[in-house]
Amino acid sequence: MIKVLVPVEADLASSIALRYVCQIAKLIETEILTINVRASSSEEYPVGTGWVRHTWEKTMIREAEDDVRQLIRAERANCPTLGEPMVVLGDRDDEILKELQSGSYSLFLEGTIPTFSSSYFTKRLQSPLYHSMPCPFIMVKNLMPLTRALLVLSDGVDGRRLIQTFTDTFKKAVLPIDLFYLKFQEKKDEGPEKEKLKDATDLLQQQGWVAEKSDVLYGSPHELAERLEEYGLLATVLGRSLKKGSPLQEFLVATLSPILLFWQ
Repeated sequence: MIKVLVPVEADLASSIALRYVCQIAKLIETEILTINVRASSSEEYPVGTGWVRHTWEKTMIREAEDDVRQLIRAERANCPTLGEPMVVLGDRDDEILKELQSGSYSLFLEGTIPTFSSSYFTKRLQSPLYHSMPCPFIMVKNLMPLTRALLVLSDGVDGRRLIQTFTDTFKKAVLPIDLFYLKFQEKKDEGPEKEKLKDATDLLQQQGWVAEKSDVLYGSPHELAERLEEYGLLATVLGRSLKKGSPLQEFLVATLSPILLFWQ
């Protein structure tokens, strides 16, 4: 069983995230926990402390529970295992990170607004929450059917880390996968990519998985994103020292698929 944490608000992004994680739950036994963090800046606090403050906080939590409970109720028809959300007051990223660090989660999954801004993508990954992420995480841009996954190798990507973490996360899920090495260039120069691809394919087989398609693909980040847009999940590895404008990041920004990422 895998344990997944999903932050929720009463919005479309959260609805998409819940529907997507429920697809995962149909592939592999999954415990889904949801969390809603209600901001509580100092300007919002009422005058006084003690009983007044405690009563105000209880009211804030109750209002948040009412908002997200309706969302959970609507999605429970597709995913009966969805339980009541945890509701806490505080800084959103701080509270989510505390829960991830204390809860032994296998996966973090968040719905995000589709954006083609590299700056937004880099800023989000460099946030305290993502930069300190203790487990793999999925950013769900669009609700896509999880019928096939793509594992992405590229220059600088640790293939062993990618294969090991993906297979550990999805274990024995029945999910067709492809494995491509992306070269972000037009000219097809012979290099070590074929050998790295073979090593990754062999490691996959050792873990009990078989890539139905495996090849080196050439093109610009946007061309390859359009070419590979049919996947219900795209997985790769990133270094924590992110470089804005790198070809792999530009590809991830341009793709429409949900993205499963691991830190290298």
